[in-house]
Amino acid sequence: MKQDNFLKLSLPLIYIVLFLINGCDSNKSKEQEIIGEWKAHWETKADKTMPELNGDNLKMTGLVNFMDNGKVEICAFGYEGCIFSNDTLKNTLNWKLDDTVLRFIDNGDEHGLPYTINKFTSKELHLTLLDDINLTLLRN
Repeated sequence: MKQDNFLKLSLPLIYIVLFLINGCDSNKSKEQEIIGEWKAHWETKADKTMPELNGDNLKMTGLVNFMDNGKVEICAFGYEGCIFSNDTLKNTLNWKLDDTVLRFIDNGDEHGLPYTINKFTSKELHLTLLDDINLTLLRN
């Protein structure tokens, strides 16, 4: 009888401990999911004050490579007339991830560029910067 009571009392405790362990690892697994190379697509909305910019000028593609050492390599393929850049940009920054924001942080900058996370899966990320720049990342 005592052994039955012990099992009845210990099973709920085991489930609680397993639940807590999984809950603590959820952020770590999210950070691990982001590691690797992604195809990038930046896009912004047309500005009425700049009618010469059309849909093609408001987009840019590139590659983003998140490394497990906290660094991120960004290569953006700018072009003539592109609102983002007229040339290819390459930069290595730091990255930080929390539940709602992915930050690209330059050395000496404690806040970085805060991209709001709209969608996060292991194959696709949808991010927004300043409510008008959208960044879509697709697993490469």
